[in-house]
Amino acid sequence: MPQPEQPHNILLVHCHYRLPGGEDAVFAAECAMLQAHGHRVITYERNNDAGGLAQKLLLPLRAIYSTKTVREVRALIRKEQVDLVHVHNTLLTISPSVFQACFKEHVPAVQTLHNFRIFCPNGILMRDGHVCEECPQHGLGCAVRHSCYRGSRAQSLVCAGIYAFHRLLGTYRKVNLITLTEFDRSKLLEFNRKASRPVFTPERLYCKPNGVAAPNHSPLPWAQRKNQIVFAGRLEELKGLRTAIEAWQLLGPDAPQLIVAGTGPLEAWAKENAPDTVTFTGQLPHGTLTELLAQSCAALCPSLCYESFALIPAEAHAVGTPVRKLQNVGETFDLTAMQQKACQAYNAEQNYRELMTIYREIMRNENS
Repeated sequence: MPQPEQPHNILLVHCHYRLPGGEDAVFAAECAMLQAHGHRVITYERNNDAGGLAQKLLLPLRAIYSTKTVREVRALIRKEQVDLVHVHNTLLTISPSVFQACFKEHVPAVQTLHNFRIFCPNGILMRDGHVCEECPQHGLGCAVRHSCYRGSRAQSLVCAGIYAFHRLLGTYRKVNLITLTEFDRSKLLEFNRKASRPVFTPERLYCKPNGVAAPNHSPLPWAQRKNQIVFAGRLEELKGLRTAIEAWQLLGPDAPQLIVAGTGPLEAWAKENAPDTVTFTGQLPHGTLTELLAQSCAALCPSLCYESFALIPAEAHAVGTPVRKLQNVGETFDLTAMQQKACQAYNAEQNYRELMTIYREIMRNENS
């Protein structure tokens, strides 16, 4: 693999969720991709296990501003001579104070926005089963009033407080941001225009989709595929799992087998109510899941909310597996063309080139 003209020291920052998800996968993939192209990658990772009672009591304050994060990240930047800091998730234990460390050390920072949390504390612009844009239009207090974050008014207050505080500091106006789709980008620009004071700087907003690994083989012919459909992801309401289980109840015994891969808060309900045509696999290794998608006739992605960039549809298309409505599952498709289109749009090399273009522009602007 050709090496870049100038390898960089890149600090990747991520706070892992209690349940693994797409953000964790993207963080790991980008780390591996940068290392494969000769860059030196340093990681700063935390999780949201608060620890003892004292730590739990202090968590709301540290979620807003963590002196531990600032101290440790500043030390890492100096020790490793970091050229650029790329942040993924900061909620809760890292906090947006990670950017203050970057500002103090005069190192450019960029964050990939995997959701809409800088305008919507629950991150998904959804409430009571429908799309909701109250917070972007009327303020973060709406999330507290409706207990949008985890159904808790107290936790919603903490989450809204994080972004209200960093709006006052002007944190995000000095940070470069990457959205995963043009839809996300247009939504964020719309919300920013309507805000009483800009939350971020539009000129610092970039767009780059996630990459997916391209398979080294042609898609499995339709006639050789199993009569099964894959639902993969976190097992929760917003991903549409309840809708899928209820649909399979209605379809009856002649329905194709539904393979549910993943774990989550709706898992117990789903197992209790699923008919015999539904199988649960738990969390699968990435390679196993990719092979499962390649053998199936479709992937099912019935999300109820805006998806910033759902990995499963892209990964399904990369192995020639359609993501279709249930009534169209039996349709035939040009699987090779589908695979080629997905691989051209989301392949790792294209993803790397787009990321490096953003990095170079950010570093050039920082030094100008």
